[in-house]
Amino acid sequence: MPLTTLIDELRSLLCDAAVVSDPSELLVYESDGFTIAKARPRAVVFPTSTAEVIEVVKLLNRHDVQIVPRGSGTGLAGGCVAFDGGVIVSTSRMNRILRIDIENRIALVQAGVRNTQLSEAVWALPGGEGLHFAPDPSSQRASTIGGNAATNAGGIHTLKDFVSSNHVFGVEMVLADGTRLQTGGENGSSERGPIDWVGLICGSEGTLGIITSLWVRLAPRPLAFRTVVGTFASSSDASSAVAEIIATGLLPAAMEMMDGQMVRVVEEAFEFGLPANAQALLLTEIDGIDELLDEQADRIVRIHRKYQAITVQSSGDAERRQYLWKVRKGAFGAIGRISRSYCTQDACVPRSMLVEVLRRIDEIGREHGMRITNVFHAGDGNVHPIFLYDDRDEDQVQNTLRAAQKVLQFCVDVGGTITGEHGVGVEKIHLMPYLFDEPTMNLFSRIKRAFDPEERINPGKMVPSEKVKVRLLKPGRKVPQ
Repeated sequence: MPLTTLIDELRSLLCDAAVVSDPSELLVYESDGFTIAKARPRAVVFPTSTAEVIEVVKLLNRHDVQIVPRGSGTGLAGGCVAFDGGVIVSTSRMNRILRIDIENRIALVQAGVRNTQLSEAVWALPGGEGLHFAPDPSSQRASTIGGNAATNAGGIHTLKDFVSSNHVFGVEMVLADGTRLQTGGENGSSERGPIDWVGLICGSEGTLGIITSLWVRLAPRPLAFRTVVGTFASSSDASSAVAEIIATGLLPAAMEMMDGQMVRVVEEAFEFGLPANAQALLLTEIDGIDELLDEQADRIVRIHRKYQAITVQSSGDAERRQYLWKVRKGAFGAIGRISRSYCTQDACVPRSMLVEVLRRIDEIGREHGMRITNVFHAGDGNVHPIFLYDDRDEDQVQNTLRAAQKVLQFCVDVGGTITGEHGVGVEKIHLMPYLFDEPTMNLFSRIKRAFDPEERINPGKMVPSEKVKVRLLKPGRKVPQ
């Protein structure tokens, strides 16, 4: 089928401004935040309603073209990359907030509404200043709520607020054949039966259909905080402090940790005054009733000192809190000063295994002759080793992929899983059989085929596919020693 025929039909269906097909413009859509996985789509289309999505899907089906859903493209697993000449259906222009119900703490939004966009709209309404949309991935100013649901995104405050699926009441979705499906709604699940359809769709990474709108929870907005930042002489001491803080019954809003390498990278970039001998930094934040927080913060400080914290600071001042968070939020910007490229991995492990996991990550870095730093959500054991490399050198890319595979396999071996919040996409798809046995993998494939029997929507992501096979890690390549 000539490309011009498909493009002309798409433009006739939507409009010229809603279809991107120029090769130079398509460069932007070759990858998401996981830049190792790249492929140029045949085109990108921007529908603005569910009805338009339905017509686009039907048209692409007639032309037997792979359909790839995409939000803002902030994902970190290659889940919205169009391989084999697929067409990306972007929901980023489906950005209308359809209804906000302050009294019942619920909102109906199109899939392209951004996290912070919804919260800011809620705050502007009478009575809405005490509510917000809680999921807060690091990309929340850009990431869309539909994309959050598709990847079941987490974020810094996942420890207390949980992942995106806990904040979604209902979903409207377009299936592979163009059928509109609605499940759940403003009163929660509308079905009566053993299957949690909303829970199934959240985290399916666009492989079951294209999410077009969502009913989401508006949660109480915490207004009082205490932030505690401590530095430690070892990652072991910091990890022990994490475990004891949780064991005492406290439930922090966030617990963020950086290893010694990352502490030095941040200090060299921003000169926060962090101790030169710090091998770990732990940032803990609690929120809730103001009158109770000082006592809780004091308990956290005492635990820091029990585990030989080099320094420890505690503050409830809003300006000081913002400054303390800059230490954590400056991490990824600081990496740009020392490395041309980096790959952020994502695994979840038992908190009791954090010390062993960090030690093994360091060993793997030395085995592969590369630098790996760590900044992660310590409270829920969601580790994010950051692999530094040069993307212009294919040997370094392959070396990074091999090292990342070793890290993920070790995390599984100690009782963890291959993703805490980034998803599987194409990045980790080859490790799904390492985590799950054959009957479970077969079940995943059966669920995929039940929704999409011809594998038209996002094939080759999350669940292995015979139709689209992407192999990033090339066998037999030499890597630096």
